[in-house]
Amino acid sequence: MLSIISEKFIRFENASSVVIAELRIDTAEELPAADTLAGRILAQGSLAWDISTGDFYGLNSSGEWINQTGGDE
Repeated sequence: MLSIISEKFIRFENASSVVIAELRIDTAEELPAADTLAGRILAQGSLAWDISTGDFYGLNSSGEWINQTGGDE
């Protein structure tokens, strides 16, 4: 399950809100593509917390989630 903890609006792009978001996910397999959340595009710097491992992921400018806690993707 994916939950949005918080988000900050940046701008509109093609009728979607570009946001920096903080997400919580049950597992890393649930990391969303930058443009798959309804009405939102995730911006570089968005974060996700994987509850199953405690790992944190950061979204880069290429739309890739990078593990910030030193483990593999």
